[in-house]
Amino acid sequence: MKHKWLVIAAASLFPMAVMAAEGLPGATVKSDGKGPSAEQRQARMEACKASPEKCRAERQAQREKWCAENAERCKEFKAKMAKRMEQCKANPEKCRAERAAAFDQRFKRADTDGNGMISRAEAEKAMPRLVRRFDRIDANKDGQVTREEMTAARKAHFERRKGDKPVREPSKI
Repeated sequence: MKHKWLVIAAASLFPMAVMAAEGLPGATVKSDGKGPSAEQRQARMEACKASPEKCRAERQAQREKWCAENAERCKEFKAKMAKRMEQCKANPEKCRAERAAAFDQRFKRADTDGNGMISRAEAEKAMPRLVRRFDRIDANKDGQVTREEMTAARKAHFERRKGDKPVREPSKI
């Protein structure tokens, strides 16, 4: 499927509580409703690196269970994603531009001091997923991540994944 990444991205939007309810490694439901801790997510990532096919099968089973329990919401979600995929097939440049604009907005929001770079402290407040990869992305090791470093890291990530399975090209942000 040419736009498989949209399906993968959409699948990640399903509630994390479904994963926790299934008793997956590293997944728990916290009383504060914020999902697994950083340590639990890291353990889950390591388990998935060791057995990616098993993780894919588990995620697929979770999605199917969620859809069975939430049939109407699942139907609405699938229809919305199908519509979005068609829009992106018809005008891929518009979708890339929208993703780039969304990235710029997140970057500006995270860059609280306005210097065009995100420090670890800024990332901890506004971009928690970036914090987990901060040292890998910070190519020049100056303690700041720039747009260019993030773009280079994204391209490197897609290059590493090309051998695993077909993936979309990274957007040019």
